[in-house]
Amino acid sequence: MTLGKRALLVIFPVILIIQLIAATTAYLTQRASLLGLEQARLAQQLSALKSAYLDYEAFNRSVLYSIIDSEALLLFLRESDTAFRNETLGLRIQQSIRSLSNTKLTFVSFAIVQPDGTPAYYFESSLSPFATMNATQQRIVREARQSSAVSGMVYVEEAEGGPLLLDTDFILPASSSRPLPSQRAEAFTLQLAVRPERFIKLKRSLEQEYGAPVEIAPQLAPIEPGLSADMLLSRSLYARLTPAPEYIAERLRTLGLAFLAGGSLMCLISIALLLWLIRRYVTGPISELDDQLTDLLLCRRAALDEPSEGGEIGRLTVNMKTLHERNTAALQRIQEISWTDSLTQISNRAHFGILASSLYEQSIEQHKRLALLFLDLDNFKQVNDQHGHDAGDALLRMFARRVQGLLRQHRVHHPDSETAFARLSGDEFAILLQTGTGDGGLPALCEALLELCRGGFSLDDRVYPVSVSIGTAWYPDDADSITQLLTRADTAMYQAKAEGKSTVVAFSAALEQHNDRMRLIEDELRALDGEAQWRLVYMPALDREGAVVSCEVLLRWHSPLLGTVSPGEFIPIAERAGLFPKIDSWVIDHALADYPRLVELFGRQVILAINVSSAQLTDDRICRYLIERAAHHGVEPGRIEIELTETYAAELSSDTMDVVQAIRQAGFRVAIDDFGVGYTSIQQLLEYPADTIKLDMAIIRRLTRPDMQESLNALVAFCQAQGKRVNAEGVDSLEKQSALLQAGCDLFQGYLISPPRSLAALRDWMAVRNRAEGALRLEQLPPRAEVLAG
Repeated sequence: MTLGKRALLVIFPVILIIQLIAATTAYLTQRASLLGLEQARLAQQLSALKSAYLDYEAFNRSVLYSIIDSEALLLFLRESDTAFRNETLGLRIQQSIRSLSNTKLTFVSFAIVQPDGTPAYYFESSLSPFATMNATQQRIVREARQSSAVSGMVYVEEAEGGPLLLDTDFILPASSSRPLPSQRAEAFTLQLAVRPERFIKLKRSLEQEYGAPVEIAPQLAPIEPGLSADMLLSRSLYARLTPAPEYIAERLRTLGLAFLAGGSLMCLISIALLLWLIRRYVTGPISELDDQLTDLLLCRRAALDEPSEGGEIGRLTVNMKTLHERNTAALQRIQEISWTDSLTQISNRAHFGILASSLYEQSIEQHKRLALLFLDLDNFKQVNDQHGHDAGDALLRMFARRVQGLLRQHRVHHPDSETAFARLSGDEFAILLQTGTGDGGLPALCEALLELCRGGFSLDDRVYPVSVSIGTAWYPDDADSITQLLTRADTAMYQAKAEGKSTVVAFSAALEQHNDRMRLIEDELRALDGEAQWRLVYMPALDREGAVVSCEVLLRWHSPLLGTVSPGEFIPIAERAGLFPKIDSWVIDHALADYPRLVELFGRQVILAINVSSAQLTDDRICRYLIERAAHHGVEPGRIEIELTETYAAELSSDTMDVVQAIRQAGFRVAIDDFGVGYTSIQQLLEYPADTIKLDMAIIRRLTRPDMQESLNALVAFCQAQGKRVNAEGVDSLEKQSALLQAGCDLFQGYLISPPRSLAALRDWMAVRNRAEGALRLEQLPPRAEVLAG
């Protein structure tokens, strides 16, 4: 039987079936595309609805903020003459609203409600001169006063006259600032309401088009899968549109009929055309070309033969030969590029994943151990920020070359081990080390990597103090998958960072428990009630005569779930999670409330020292809060000292320096805490806007040794020469106190004098001191150091 007849007998039924399958597949694909298109269109419609809603919400918020910041509102709140306030100042507020309002809005209202719930002023855009707040507006005001939420934007579907969008806020008349949730009872309530006509019109248009209502609610119930779209209009408001079933059924029916007719016609045309083409062009020459291609695909030959005849098949052979050669070269080049980091010329993350999977599978099959070293360069960001990315790139290339050379030496000394090195991202690198039953020289390799970076990197006559932190994890000891191995090595690396950088930390169960506890502490900090779980203690500081001149307030936390959590544990977590504004506000408010009791104990000149998170110094909100709270509690700013850590002070930018200067200009004192543990230069010390330098207990421990007395004298004298008072922390022995007295230190603070105490315990401590001083007056006075120690 000839090849033509065979083609006819074989291809006819095959093409018929293929065409039918193709038509059916195309229908199903098009059906899915239609559903997807309708779904996308539905989502787009809801996006337009959301955009309309957000326009009104943004209008509400901007107008209300503008009114809150306006001079007319401040005069209104502070004016005692009701008639003048409502007629003159009320008119100015109306003019402000009209100037900010869109003329297309059919309804705009603004209300000011007094702390007792009585409307102080109400204005709306209706023609009625006797308009008052409706029941919905009054209900929203009451609910906002009782809520602890910050946002006050509410959408009400069933309101008098139609849907309303209401924004509610509060303001303290005395300070013209927004109150805490606990202060809302003494604040005026401001409410702006608009009728979102364009939003309502668009919503009704969608309901008419799709034959189904648009659901709008704070929470939507689950529905069956199908054509439907949900959209988050705002932080707590959702919209859902589920078209009626007949909406999509008609479109699918029309599509099915069209594909049935079109598929049948295309099937017949394709069969006829393919049979003709096969008979004319393919039957003869294709057999030889097919044989060559088969051999090429099976790797039995390296290239196609040169064509022996012209025509389409000849040109096709030439083109396929050229395409094969180009594809082979391109694939080889693509593989090299896709697996190589363009900067360091080592493996990249994608290639590392392939290498890791391969070594992991080998380790399973051959019962070998696999170690992962996660490397992160310390202080690399400072290199990029201070010296530019060119310097950072050169440093990364140098580091990669050094590590490659180190790994070559390691393989020479440990021939049974296998390594892989890759750059994962930025300044993060990873090393895989496969070995038999031993450690494969991992400790020596880690030490060599640390040594590689000791002394930093020298580039262009400049030394960059960049080191490396390393986290390690083993398979199968620490992980049972390559993903878990990478995660746990990364966890160990972050622990190495936390322990001071330039060190190696191996993953352990204790480290995992530590990380779990850190996550639990963060979750508890986000949800805790400060009034129930936080308390304040105070640590007094004495002058050279033994008098208490200041008290540092310290926060203590006892969690019902975690028990007592030390500040050293939860404060870094709170700073990293951005929770310190909440903590600082609570501490400042309650410490200032306690200040009169400190005055009762130690006199009117006692200074209250409050630690403030460095993250709070990015803008002047902390300064305004301090001023407002000090005025609220009646405490003079000069009696309050704000403590900043020395590590942060060494990195003061122009913006944060402005905030610190603003705090001092407001009358508050500023102290640099933990001095001696950072990287402060003499020039920076001269520029510090500080009244007090608090020497850290670590430097006190070193400098109070007899052989360091002169250095201690010089340090104290230098600080005092700049007009700064010196406070020594960590005074826990008479020897240290005596050395500090000899050096001329101004203040003394530590467990020798008093540990942190509650106000009640401070009262008892002071009573004991007073009785001891009374007894000492009747006897010969002991040395000064013993007097201070009490």
